[in-house]
Amino acid sequence: MTHFLLLVFVLAGVVLYFMTPAERTRFFRVILAALYNVRDTVALQGLEGNPFLDALRARHARVIAMPALVVLSTIVFVRSPVLDLFVSAMCLWQIGLILERLIGPLAFTTVYVASGVAAAVVNLSVSPGGMSAGPSASVLGMYGLLLVTSIWSVIRGSSLIIPLSVTKRLAPVAAIFILYKVTTTGLGNAPAFAALVCGLVGGIVAARDLDERTPHARSLATAMATVVTVVTLYALVVVQRPPNETVDIRLEIDRVIAVETRTAGLYDKEVERFRSKRITGAALADVIENTIVPELHLVAARLRALQDVPPEQKPLLASAEAFLKLRDESWRLRAGALHKSDMLGLRQADSKEQASREAFHRLNDMAHVQNDAETLDHQPPVL
Repeated sequence: MTHFLLLVFVLAGVVLYFMTPAERTRFFRVILAALYNVRDTVALQGLEGNPFLDALRARHARVIAMPALVVLSTIVFVRSPVLDLFVSAMCLWQIGLILERLIGPLAFTTVYVASGVAAAVVNLSVSPGGMSAGPSASVLGMYGLLLVTSIWSVIRGSSLIIPLSVTKRLAPVAAIFILYKVTTTGLGNAPAFAALVCGLVGGIVAARDLDERTPHARSLATAMATVVTVVTLYALVVVQRPPNETVDIRLEIDRVIAVETRTAGLYDKEVERFRSKRITGAALADVIENTIVPELHLVAARLRALQDVPPEQKPLLASAEAFLKLRDESWRLRAGALHKSDMLGLRQADSKEQASREAFHRLNDMAHVQNDAETLDHQPPVL
């Protein structure tokens, strides 16, 4: 995604270069107008005198927790993709203007944090050592909270029903968020479901007597603690494999082989671009550091998480771990040498890569032997 955004900026720069001054002026006016429209949509500007928003301001004049959570999430998830941070901040800002005033800053913060914690717990159990769920998980929980409180207000005939004019502002931003989630991590995974459940349960607890008062933080905190506890137990008991159950590591070994094949092919393509002067050495190093090495770390973490490996498969596991260690070292040496244009460093990387390739061939041979042995074991006896 970072490379895509960089490509967009480069193309925009090329287009601007060939424009006339008058065309550039019109272009920047269009861009500024679009940015102002985005700002007004997110901040719900231009709806002065709306009875719904006036009723919310009467409950809580100022929004305090939402801006703090936007800043805190950006700091905590600073290593998340830039687009993820931007989309999450935009969505949280918009719905926070409604939800914080509707249920109070403490209740708003409680549901937001609980949704993030629940998603993180499930994410760690599903993918140990993998990337964090990111701020978008908490935002998904807040959308669940908004959905339940809105439906409840309609059913009860509340004075806090979201009017059509506000819904028209909420819909495009929500659609962008859903589209982003579907095209990146997806909405059908366990972490997203855990975050959504937190938001839905929070909405059920918060929606009771919402016309008369904001929800009690204690009851909402109890409900969120219960949901997080249930999610944690689910992650430990259901998602994680029972400790006395042996595993077959061949699928993980196949994953290691597939990752090596894919990343090596990707690097070869980027090298061709480097040789034809289409990318720099620094850009080639970025491919290693931002794409190839994280994939290796992910499969290495999956291997480390394996328990109760059968004795006959332990040599295969050791071979895979040895290969991944050598391969990681070779990639790191190569990336560092490319950044510095260090020819000696590149030769050291070549030497380490040769050792890793030999380890990879041994791993591949051992995997074929294991698969052949398993096939023979499952063949019916010849009568």
